[in-house]
Amino acid sequence: MRTTLELSDDVMAVARALAAAKGVSLGTAVSDLARQGIQQRTAPTADVSYSPFPILIGPPGHVVTDDLVAEHRDD
Repeated sequence: MRTTLELSDDVMAVARALAAAKGVSLGTAVSDLARQGIQQRTAPTADVSYSPFPILIGPPGHVVTDDLVAEHRDD
């Protein structure tokens, strides 16, 4: 699919370097980088097999604070 994107200079530099290193087009390199980002968000990376306690893995960057717990404690 053809589209126009506005990328930051640092992202463009990484995409160009990746494209040159792999010998692929810039569009393919950008698609590969986007897929990596999607996979990192959807695949849990924590090894929870050792824990005797249930562990919930939420979305990356979602911080559970004491205030948030207190807000939902009686739900």
